[in-house]
Amino acid sequence: MNIAVVGTGMIGRLIATELSKKHKIYAIDNNKSNLEILKKHNPEIITIELDINKNGKLNLDFAELIVNCVPGFIGFETAKRIIQKRTCIDISFMPENCLELDYTAREANTALYPDSGIAPGLSNIIIGNMTKHNHFSHMKIMVGGLPKEKNPPWNYKAPFSPIDVIEEYTRPARIRNNGKLETVDALTGLFQFDFEDIGPLEAFLTDGLRTLLDSKIAKDIPHLSEYTIRYPGHSKMISNLIDKGELDDTLKTHNGKITSQKEVTTKKLFREWKLNENDKEFTLLIIIGKTIKGEEICCTVYDEWEDGWSSMSRTTGLTACAITNLIIDKELTKTGVITPEELGTNQEYFDYIINYLKERNININFSPLKNSLKKE
Repeated sequence: MNIAVVGTGMIGRLIATELSKKHKIYAIDNNKSNLEILKKHNPEIITIELDINKNGKLNLDFAELIVNCVPGFIGFETAKRIIQKRTCIDISFMPENCLELDYTAREANTALYPDSGIAPGLSNIIIGNMTKHNHFSHMKIMVGGLPKEKNPPWNYKAPFSPIDVIEEYTRPARIRNNGKLETVDALTGLFQFDFEDIGPLEAFLTDGLRTLLDSKIAKDIPHLSEYTIRYPGHSKMISNLIDKGELDDTLKTHNGKITSQKEVTTKKLFREWKLNENDKEFTLLIIIGKTIKGEEICCTVYDEWEDGWSSMSRTTGLTACAITNLIIDKELTKTGVITPEELGTNQEYFDYIINYLKERNININFSPLKNSLKKE
């Protein structure tokens, strides 16, 4: 099948490379250097230098499916343009409500598969499947990508767009508490825990529940929350930046140019957080559910750097590839917005995605909750 991948950063490159094993791939990006890196390692992929949001007469007739890998701040408009022509698998982490695109997709007889990464994405798929077999009173998602070797002072390297990392820290977090939707500041709800060979970690609230908050699949779970995992002390450093106004969106003049302090700080962090090609790192996803009977169930997903690909690229990108191949192999034709948790409620689809990831050495394990994860 002919597939277009829009956006060829670290994760987009992996998606294009993985899908090229079975399909003809067109890679689209307005960044020529990204395309050159991809072409160097994958000469069979057709590269197109193009900003599709500035192209008035967008022609996507050469591709039958589109994977949207652009940064979140342009994700919604990019997805909207795509689904007017073709079905879209999206990992952009757009701040807007993707469900607003349901009518557009149905009118165009296409589908949007939003949040097709690890979390949101695989986390929703797993929860969708877990809710088929149990009734939960509490559900907690914890996820993070971290360097194996700590690098002070941040002890962090950004495994995807630093712009989207900053979005996690500044976008208000929506949670469900006692059955009611609440909006709280990101970085709150901080607690520490230990995990196997990694040691001490911290987790704080972020806005990763996404479609789960509106989903009929999770509507009966009264307590629902999502956390980002970091090494201890990271959240305090980010909070200090916020308190000092270093992530302020207000436009000011910097070195003769009008820009925001947030943009200046983001560029600085981009250099400090730069993940080099051979930096060893890992991604950890923990989903903890407590049933109405008091049973605690835990699912962990763990992956490390492999063959030049970061674990975040692997876990995010391969999940998107699994969904893309699922659509093709199972000939999915439903239109509108298809959420990842909806895919998870179908056992055949769930098994397909999980097996796809396990076959590519991503460790997924369901087990009773370990005592080390109960430290709050």
